Amino acid sequence: MIDFGFDLAGKREPRLVRGIVLSSLGAILEAAPLLVAFAVLDRVFAGEVSSIPLGLLTAVLVGLLVISFAFRSVGSIDNFVATYRLVAATRLRLADHLRRLPMGFFQGRRMGELASVLTDEFALYTEVATHAWGMTVANIALPVALAGVLALADWRLALVALLPVPLAIAALPWSFSRINAASDRLSQHRSALVADLVEFVDGLPTLTAFQATQPFRERIAERSAALSRQQMRAELAPAPTVLGFGLLVHAGFALVLLGGALFMEPLGIAPARFVLVALLTAHFTRTLAELVIFLSAARFAARTLQRTRKLFAEAVQPEGLEAVEGRAEVAFENVRFSYGQVSALNSLTLGFPEGSVTALVGPSGSGKSTLAKLLLRLWDIDAGRIELGGTELSALRLSEVHRHVASIFQDVVLFEESVMDNIRLSHPTASLDAVVAAAKAAGAHTFIENLPEGYDTVLGPGGGRLSGGERQRVAIARALLKNAPILILDEATASVDPDQEHEIQRAIANLMRGRTVVVIAHRLWTVRDVDQIFVLDKGSIVERGTHEELFDAEGLYRRLWDAQQASSNWRLGGSAR
Repeated sequence: MIDFGFDLAGKREPRLVRGIVLSSLGAILEAAPLLVAFAVLDRVFAGEVSSIPLGLLTAVLVGLLVISFAFRSVGSIDNFVATYRLVAATRLRLADHLRRLPMGFFQGRRMGELASVLTDEFALYTEVATHAWGMTVANIALPVALAGVLALADWRLALVALLPVPLAIAALPWSFSRINAASDRLSQHRSALVADLVEFVDGLPTLTAFQATQPFRERIAERSAALSRQQMRAELAPAPTVLGFGLLVHAGFALVLLGGALFMEPLGIAPARFVLVALLTAHFTRTLAELVIFLSAARFAARTLQRTRKLFAEAVQPEGLEAVEGRAEVAFENVRFSYGQVSALNSLTLGFPEGSVTALVGPSGSGKSTLAKLLLRLWDIDAGRIELGGTELSALRLSEVHRHVASIFQDVVLFEESVMDNIRLSHPTASLDAVVAAAKAAGAHTFIENLPEGYDTVLGPGGGRLSGGERQRVAIARALLKNAPILILDEATASVDPDQEHEIQRAIANLMRGRTVVVIAHRLWTVRDVDQIFVLDKGSIVERGTHEELFDAEGLYRRLWDAQQASSNWRLGGSAR
């Protein structure tokens, strides 16, 4: 019935067991004052007030209360520490699990939806796990203890007090189904809003430029209003059962009072015993009625855990065991790959010899970038075989693949860290001298030194302090520092200014030296001197050869070349008439 998801942490937390035991003992000891009250009332009704050892009873009562408080306090601290540690471990395990998923998993999802699970929903889970956990344990242990004391005091009246409890418990599944439905709808509304907000912020420059922010603002306002309404429905979802449960449970107290008043003499129940049972019943029904509130809160967290378990259930890429022992060469044999139902590569066979420079060219959507990402093993192929150094890619450890292959794509990813840390991303233990040497070879050292704090300057999100050309040179320095024998370049100069292109080309030349290089080229003149060119179209290789051979063949490559030469002579005309 209660799922706190501590199995997701992948480890045990000893303090949690101790916290449960101490919280339970502390809750049970809360019944102690009622037992002391029974001893006093028993003497009072017997007319033996003078024989009551008030000092001893007071000392016992204070001692029991102090022990109860100590148990509850230490137990609560243990519960909080343990649950925070387990929740943190779960979040880290989930992040590591997401890291090992194929990129296809992320391609079909809006990042805002994943962000919602990792932030908002995990915050709810943390809140419930850390706060409701100890209260739930206490509110389960105390009613059970009170029920036992009730049975010892008078089992007949105890049965009367417990009579409505099965009916109250029977209503819980219906309440939980309402909570589940409300929680699922709330999660959908929250994920949609977060996704829209992320999309709005990312696209704000474009939306502002086209004066298109208003429709997005209206959509976000609608999403916010819908989320607000659903949050209210979720809050009210358990209300009928909470009220009904409390009503039925408190009915037990009324039945005890009525039954005791009518049958106290026939059943031979002493007045002191009846008062004790009444006090115990009042305490029992109150704590039991409070329990359903914590159970409802825990149920909300359980739905978050189910969604988290779905993420954990996503199959990770199989991890190979072997290391790269052969030459820095790559071979694709009859490789097929699809994005869902859309075919991207069709029985592709090609090779990149060690130390060679190979260009992949072709129209947009022909499969060039897909091929490069398969070499990085960001996805696994549907059929065929990819070999790195003579070993099948899927048999290699992912760390080995990534150690041997470096890449620079058009969209450079920099993080909100120092320039030093962004370059060291490929080699975290690299020395300062090694980082500076890589930056100099990439033509980045001068502008880095001119930053406010040099290599220690913290960049904005996405490297916001740097120009496009500067971001590219930081990426080249990162690849140089990695010193991988195989390099993938996805038109690394496509988005930089012409005045920076020469410097970046020179940095790339330093990077390519002595490596097996795969160049994804859109501007064909940049790959005229490579060792071999593969021309792709609709996921297949339609031509292969050198620039001269392909130019003379007058096929697709020649048509692409001629089209680019014609466009290079294009100029803006006069004003429209």
